[in-house]
Amino acid sequence: MSVHTSRTMMLHELKLILKRVALDAPASSYVEAIIEENVLGKPTRSTRQRTAKRLRELYALDPRCTLFRLLRYFCSSDPGNHPMLAFLMACARDPLLREATPFVLAIPVGQIVSPGDIVTYLNAQYPSRFRATTLLSTAQNLASSWTQAGYLQGKKRKRRTRPYLTPVVSAFALLLGYLCGLRGSLLLDSLWTRALDCSTAELTNLVEEASRQGWLRYKATGAVVDITFPGLLTLAEEQAAYEQDRSA
Repeated sequence: MSVHTSRTMMLHELKLILKRVALDAPASSYVEAIIEENVLGKPTRSTRQRTAKRLRELYALDPRCTLFRLLRYFCSSDPGNHPMLAFLMACARDPLLREATPFVLAIPVGQIVSPGDIVTYLNAQYPSRFRATTLLSTAQNLASSWTQAGYLQGKKRKRRTRPYLTPVVSAFALLLGYLCGLRGSLLLDSLWTRALDCSTAELTNLVEEASRQGWLRYKATGAVVDITFPGLLTLAEEQAAYEQDRSA
């Protein structure tokens, strides 16, 4: 992986753009809404261009992208799902955010987390890869993303909390694992489900409820677990996921 600085996941901007751009709109509509229509209220054109670039890096903003299409599908449910749905997709597309998240997951609930703690972690993980100014800003951006997702709470003094989880969020986490080639019980213990920060029993309850609500199909007979997503993936996407499965 090429280590780079991580920027905030921009949850507020994502929510606004999803609200203002139609579900079936092409990728060009998202860029036009941000830059030409300034639906995000940015002060200058250059700021709007940077915002569009970062949102596209994190979320694609293109219905031809499988993850973005699925993100919009799951975001059509309760808006309370948006923080963790956005976080999971941001992790899928931002390597540093994805690789650094186990750090915050390992911190006990209730403990104070400072930018200095994150700086120490990054220095240990990536020695000599960041300049001092870049390192601090990266730590602050990671803390901002974790706060938006619900792992941290507070403005200046951040305390470890647990994110708000729903059956819809669990379904998206499982689907990310499925697209990576995982199947059966492996879907219940993946990078994506570990990011949900919940126990196995809690996850199972969420998945069972997601199945009842029709977000996925879950069957468990003893140690045999079968999880599928009828109607969510195109034939090409299913084939690509199958190829991932064979190479896993």
